[in-house]
Amino acid sequence: MFNSEQVKRFILHPEAVVCNAALNYFGDSFLGENDVTLMPLVLERLRQTRDAERIHLFYAYRFAQTEETVRELLELIPSPTIDANTKYHLQMVLLNSDLRLLKPYLGELKLNAKGNKRLQDRIKMADMTNEELADDFESFVRNSYGKYADAIDSFYGDELVRELSVRRCFNPEHVLQKLEFCNPDDEGYETIYYAQLAGEMKLAAAIPQLCSFIGAEDDLLPVKAGESLVRIGTSAVVTALKDQYLASSAEYYRLCASHVFGNIKLPESEQALLELLPAEENLTYATKLADGLCRLGSAKGFPRVQAMVEEGYDRGYLSLTESLYAYCLISGTEHPSLPQWKREIEAEAQRLAARKAELSQLAKGISSRSASKRLFGFGSGIEPYVNTNKVGRNDPCPCGSGKKYKKCCGG
Repeated sequence: MFNSEQVKRFILHPEAVVCNAALNYFGDSFLGENDVTLMPLVLERLRQTRDAERIHLFYAYRFAQTEETVRELLELIPSPTIDANTKYHLQMVLLNSDLRLLKPYLGELKLNAKGNKRLQDRIKMADMTNEELADDFESFVRNSYGKYADAIDSFYGDELVRELSVRRCFNPEHVLQKLEFCNPDDEGYETIYYAQLAGEMKLAAAIPQLCSFIGAEDDLLPVKAGESLVRIGTSAVVTALKDQYLASSAEYYRLCASHVFGNIKLPESEQALLELLPAEENLTYATKLADGLCRLGSAKGFPRVQAMVEEGYDRGYLSLTESLYAYCLISGTEHPSLPQWKREIEAEAQRLAARKAELSQLAKGISSRSASKRLFGFGSGIEPYVNTNKVGRNDPCPCGSGKKYKKCCGG
């Protein structure tokens, strides 16, 4: 299996697929939150590349910062060589930094309106008493009831959870009780944010409840529960998740759970994946389990993943070729297929770049009305019909599938 020091240096690798695999190792596992050696490598990698957009900077949102990296970010963001997409991600890295590091530079931060609001919200939270913070959290949850995820300020909710956790405003018994009596099927966000809080507080007693949420028929709860299990990150989590993986009949349980194992960097995770993969008949779930073995750096799992690449897997979900290629380079594994895999990866990257350029040119060259005519066949004076009726997250999907809207067309 990989270890942190082994993977860390590959953030500087010139090939984006390898660099991104290294960033993923620390980002999805949350191991980067306490390691101040990572962000200097990210910044050095950005200085070396001419194609920063291919670097998955969202993994670095909560990497630990220092005064030096904050200053470097402030210098890098205005650079004319940095594209707009990369600027956005670097600003998000700054916005998630420790406020104590940001405060000396508040006058230098050049943020858009949304970024400024997020920064001011964080400053306001820092000035709240514990009681005020807890009340604000409860008010936020109440006011979010029944709203779509894009209609609530999820950044604000996440920051509330983080601040509550750091200060230990709620005792563990309160959080556990909330989880026990929460209803995952209601229209609110209480279960979602308390599940997130349990992970931030690393509450081992919440493991069974969090595992049960993985199979919930909700758009956010399984993801937040999975992240919380990764944050707790113990062998007990792996054991509980594996047991429920084998026993659960919930439609989406294995889909969500299969991603969690590869983010918990323990030998028990590798063993669980090695046991689950041969028995998994669903090609998508098997693909995710195989990817988890690559992300852990499993030498034992390599032959199995290679066989899947040769025999077939769910290519529409992710690229196991990229996973294997990154594994080989990080682990130092020589393999005769490496040149072929590299050619395939580069060809796909070129295809995507060409498609992006084509869409960009289309957006620049035609008006929105003529774009509608070309893309959808509408004639002059005819506008596309827009159904303004709102469908609730838990309502039956109007397409007639029999599923809830959030698990069908609403997804």
